[in-house]
Amino acid sequence: MKLSRRELPRIAKKRMTPDLPKGKSLQDIFADFIRYLFDSAKAYIQECEQMGELLWESLEHNIDLILTHPNGWEGREQEFLRKSVVRASVFTEKEALSRVSFITEGEANFNFCVANTKSGELLEVLFFPSTPRTHPDRSFQAWTQGCGR
Repeated sequence: MKLSRRELPRIAKKRMTPDLPKGKSLQDIFADFIRYLFDSAKAYIQECEQMGELLWESLEHNIDLILTHPNGWEGREQEFLRKSVVRASVFTEKEALSRVSFITEGEANFNFCVANTKSGELLEVLFFPSTPRTHPDRSFQAWTQGCGR
């Protein structure tokens, strides 16, 4: 069966349940996902790097997390993510205050583009007016294209 792009979201919505699994809060789900990512990064370093076990031991107490989030998220949502890191047992509450930082997806995208544009290449940034509904405090949005190629 071949589905058009318009049909996929409709079918996915039908199959999705609005309820969380029994006994799981949204915070639990975020914590589980963060734990999974952290454990996967640890396993990758230990298994794929030369002397990976020693490398991990030398780094594990000096790790800082930088989490990306949607551009509109602020203190309340960041605190939710920080608590999820604590619930995932990655850091203690005290450690999370100094070792978890946040960057918006827009900033992360721009930094990736700048870091992956070769010297002498043009990094094109297009500006277009924002609508008051989406960004009432900004008159322009930036769109980067062609980076990392």
